[in-house]
Amino acid sequence: MVALPTRAEVEAHFEGLLRGDMTREEVDRWAAQFVAADMVEGHDEPVWEALMHLCGVDLRSGPDEDYFHDDEQIAGWLDEFRRRARVERRRD
Repeated sequence: MVALPTRAEVEAHFEGLLRGDMTREEVDRWAAQFVAADMVEGHDEPVWEALMHLCGVDLRSGPDEDYFHDDEQIAGWLDEFRRRARVERRRD
Protein backbone atom coordinates (compact mmCIF):
# COMPACT_ATOMS: atom_id res chain seq x y z
CA MET A 1 0.00 0.00 0.00
CA VAL A 2 1.25 3.47 -0.93
CA ALA A 3 0.52 6.47 1.29
CA LEU A 4 -1.05 9.40 -0.50
CA PRO A 5 1.30 12.43 -0.56
CA THR A 6 0.52 15.41 1.63
CA ARG A 7 -0.93 18.62 0.30
CA ALA A 8 2.40 20.30 1.03
CA GLU A 9 4.21 17.71 -1.11
CA VAL A 10 1.79 18.24 -3.99
CA GLU A 11 2.15 22.00 -3.77
CA ALA A 12 5.95 21.68 -3.67
CA HIS A 13 5.90 19.62 -6.88
CA PHE A 14 3.69 22.18 -8.65
CA GLU A 15 5.96 25.01 -7.51
CA GLY A 16 9.15 23.14 -8.37
CA LEU A 17 7.84 22.45 -11.84
CA LEU A 18 6.80 26.06 -12.44
CA ARG A 19 10.13 27.42 -11.11
CA GLY A 20 12.08 24.98 -13.24
CA ASP A 21 13.61 23.20 -10.24
CA MET A 22 11.96 19.94 -11.35
CA THR A 23 11.48 18.63 -14.85
CA ARG A 24 8.13 17.63 -16.24
CA GLU A 25 9.40 14.07 -16.47
CA GLU A 26 10.36 14.01 -12.78
CA VAL A 27 6.97 15.38 -11.71
CA ASP A 28 5.12 12.98 -14.00
CA ARG A 29 6.99 9.96 -12.58
CA TRP A 30 6.37 11.14 -9.03
CA ALA A 31 2.62 11.56 -9.60
CA ALA A 32 2.32 8.39 -11.67
CA GLN A 33 3.52 6.19 -8.79
CA PHE A 34 0.39 7.14 -6.82
CA VAL A 35 -2.02 7.03 -9.75
CA ALA A 36 -0.76 3.58 -10.79
CA ALA A 37 -0.71 2.10 -7.27
CA ASP A 38 -3.11 -0.77 -6.66
CA MET A 39 -3.95 0.52 -3.20
CA VAL A 40 -3.45 4.03 -1.88
CA GLU A 41 -3.66 4.74 1.82
CA GLY A 42 -5.76 7.78 2.64
CA HIS A 43 -8.25 9.87 0.71
CA ASP A 44 -7.88 13.54 -0.10
CA GLU A 45 -9.88 14.69 -3.11
CA PRO A 46 -7.81 17.84 -3.87
CA VAL A 47 -4.60 15.79 -3.71
CA TRP A 48 -6.02 13.07 -5.93
CA GLU A 49 -7.24 15.55 -8.54
CA ALA A 50 -3.86 17.30 -8.55
CA LEU A 51 -2.06 13.98 -9.04
CA MET A 52 -4.29 13.24 -12.02
CA HIS A 53 -3.21 16.55 -13.58
CA LEU A 54 0.47 16.08 -12.80
CA CYS A 55 0.50 12.53 -14.13
CA GLY A 56 0.98 13.20 -17.82
CA VAL A 57 2.32 16.74 -17.47
CA ASP A 58 5.21 15.65 -19.72
CA LEU A 59 3.01 14.57 -22.66
CA ARG A 60 3.68 15.88 -26.17
CA SER A 61 2.25 14.92 -29.53
CA GLY A 62 5.80 14.23 -30.77
CA PRO A 63 9.43 14.44 -29.61
CA ASP A 64 9.97 17.96 -30.96
CA GLU A 65 6.46 19.25 -30.27
CA ASP A 66 5.27 21.57 -27.51
CA TYR A 67 3.86 20.09 -24.33
CA PHE A 68 0.09 19.58 -24.29
CA HIS A 69 -0.15 21.69 -21.12
CA ASP A 70 1.71 24.99 -20.85
CA ASP A 71 2.94 26.73 -17.70
CA GLU A 72 -0.14 28.95 -17.59
CA GLN A 73 -2.42 25.92 -17.45
CA ILE A 74 -0.24 24.29 -14.79
CA ALA A 75 -0.36 27.50 -12.72
CA GLY A 76 -4.15 27.36 -13.06
CA TRP A 77 -4.14 23.80 -11.73
CA LEU A 78 -2.06 24.96 -8.76
CA ASP A 79 -4.49 27.81 -8.07
CA GLU A 80 -7.42 25.39 -8.26
CA PHE A 81 -5.64 22.92 -5.96
CA ARG A 82 -5.02 25.66 -3.39
CA ARG A 83 -8.64 26.83 -3.60
CA ARG A 84 -10.03 23.31 -3.20
CA ALA A 85 -7.63 22.57 -0.34
CA ARG A 86 -8.87 25.68 1.52
CA VAL A 87 -12.51 24.69 0.99
CA GLU A 88 -11.86 21.11 2.17
CA ARG A 89 -10.11 22.39 5.32
CA ARG A 90 -13.12 24.49 6.24
CA ARG A 91 -15.38 21.43 5.97
CA ASP A 92 -13.27 19.42 8.43
